[in-house]
Amino acid sequence: MRPLALVLLLTACAAPALAQTPPFAHFADFTAYLDSLAAIPDAAERERAIASLWADLRAADQIPFREGDSVAFLWRGTATTVAVPGDHSGWNPAGQNLTRVGLSTVWRRVYRFPADARIDYKLVLNGSNWILDPNNPHQQWSGFGPNSELRMPAWVFPEETVRRPEVPRGALSGNLQRTSTHLGYAVRYRVYTPAGYDGLSNLPTVYVTDGHEYSDDRLGAMLIVLDNLIHDGRAAPCVVVFVDPRDVVTGQNRRQEQYVQNPDFVAFLADELVPAIDAAYRTNPSADARVILGTSLGGVFSTYLGLLRPGVFRNLAIQSPAYWVSESPQWWEGPSLFEMMQAAPDSLFSIYLSTGTINDGEANARRMRDLFLANGYRLTYRERPEGHSWGQWRALLDEVLMALVPGPAVTGAEPVPGSDTGLRLDAFPNPTRGDATLRFALDAPADVALACFDARGRLCARPAAGRLGAGIHEQAVRLPSSGAYVCRVTAGREAATQTVTVAR
Repeated sequence: MRPLALVLLLTACAAPALAQTPPFAHFADFTAYLDSLAAIPDAAERERAIASLWADLRAADQIPFREGDSVAFLWRGTATTVAVPGDHSGWNPAGQNLTRVGLSTVWRRVYRFPADARIDYKLVLNGSNWILDPNNPHQQWSGFGPNSELRMPAWVFPEETVRRPEVPRGALSGNLQRTSTHLGYAVRYRVYTPAGYDGLSNLPTVYVTDGHEYSDDRLGAMLIVLDNLIHDGRAAPCVVVFVDPRDVVTGQNRRQEQYVQNPDFVAFLADELVPAIDAAYRTNPSADARVILGTSLGGVFSTYLGLLRPGVFRNLAIQSPAYWVSESPQWWEGPSLFEMMQAAPDSLFSIYLSTGTINDGEANARRMRDLFLANGYRLTYRERPEGHSWGQWRALLDEVLMALVPGPAVTGAEPVPGSDTGLRLDAFPNPTRGDATLRFALDAPADVALACFDARGRLCARPAAGRLGAGIHEQAVRLPSSGAYVCRVTAGREAATQTVTVAR
């Protein structure tokens, strides 16, 4: 029998040369191949083989390496430790260490995420040196600068965030400011008016907290999304007020004091800024034509503002709300937002609510979703396998606008998935080693179709189709192999999706 080292060397040398797209049929094939190269005893030969693989992985945009619901974070170089903190770890590097592969200078750590997930991350070398992944060209900016971006295979890039040369641009004012009698200081804001504004009137208005970030093309990209959607008829022409939380003199960010249970900021926005905007711009002064949009603590404020001033704002846009603060004595006094919402009148608001499902407060978002539905509010609800990131929020702005300021291409057409009745699809067990059961509820009889697709968009199962009555429906589905699948139910003009993970 030949020595093991010789067997590994012969295996590595006999492996087929990699093309621009590494020919790995399965994730395990990639890890095994990398292991075989890392075990080559001759240092020069090992380095040549690793360098060739590395070049092909970079050319194929496969660092990190992704297949189905599996990902291998990779780094190549000399270090004592390499870690990969990010959305998935709450940005804590503890317990996120990569392991050196064999005799090589390649480091690797494997995770499983939904096939359509997207997260922000960084690498930490030697315990303290936080860097962008030098082999990954994809980045997403945060309020603290850029992060590297993991894009799982079934994630879909939000094309509406890319400026198109044929689309006319709206206008964004310079910095304006208004001194508030309620707050005792000046607040800065900028105003977007759509292309062709001079010929328009009676426009809906969107007020945006953290406006300096929503209007930044690297963060919220909302100006680009507005121009594209208005041009395509998917959003109505509207006036958008980007409210800046930073102190006009010191630059200090006041968002915590403004957005968390601050009735004075509510009064500033509803009683001072709204009348000033309605007087200066061609707006529809109805509460039904006015939207408040915010993310994180801004999402908390959207909810709070609506509860305190329903006569001014009837449309609430809430992204990744940090609802936990309203149950924290260090942040909040008196009844929580959940208690306030439970006591709120029925049929009062139209709401867009979204949350990530990777360390993004999804449990509290679901609690509030259920209260919205119990109160009979018109609701569009969305969950995404992402973290607390502008990458998630910017990609959902098209849904926000289509839900709350729909244009002629949306009005009367199919609504945003998950709207109105709050149709949702659940799966259990999930992950599953065998059959999964898909469950959904219908408020009224509807024509239903249920289908499941693999990470490459191929139809794998169609467990149900036809007319179903009102009530709860369950359908077992057998998916072909390990991996992540996207299952979708349509009921009339409603739709909902759920990612199902199979682990066999």
